[in-house]
Amino acid sequence: MTVDENWPEVDWSLLVQRPFADQMRNSDRILVRVSRSRLQPWPESAWLDSMPDMVHSLLIQSLEDSGRFAGVGRAGGMRSQFGLVSEIRRFEIVDEGRGGLSVALALQANLIHQASGRVMATQSFEHDEAVSGTSLDEIIYAFEQAMGDLFGELAGWLLASGQTASADLDNGRDRRPMRSRDD
Repeated sequence: MTVDENWPEVDWSLLVQRPFADQMRNSDRILVRVSRSRLQPWPESAWLDSMPDMVHSLLIQSLEDSGRFAGVGRAGGMRSQFGLVSEIRRFEIVDEGRGGLSVALALQANLIHQASGRVMATQSFEHDEAVSGTSLDEIIYAFEQAMGDLFGELAGWLLASGQTASADLDNGRDRRPMRSRDD
């Protein structure tokens, strides 16, 4: 993830809950979409951990490494003003036919005010990345690039949305959740 120098530094901490995932994605299988309605495991390979656990750890590390939050941790690990609740909607290789592969990621994110449990902002994030070949190393590299870009977008959104929500809370305003531009 590339840190944008325009991102604010905030004085609040963020708890990151383990992302939710459907039954197919809640495993250590590397998935490939071979048609609109068919996902299958990539042959003879697996993630080192379940995919949601892996994404959880990498997301926390990326947000911490940004240096923009007062603290970033796992749910239950510290007190914080905000929490991130997310759902992984796509995390797969897409077989485009004729040997063409891409990586497709999609994440739904909600910024939660910890004290009240209110959703302060919600946003969908998607990123596709072409794979330069068909080897596992090239596929993993494409996943790393896609996650870096998606996590960068997410971090910028969290900082901006959290800053707005924090100001609203400080001013006693009860606001409706900020919706994504796609809603």
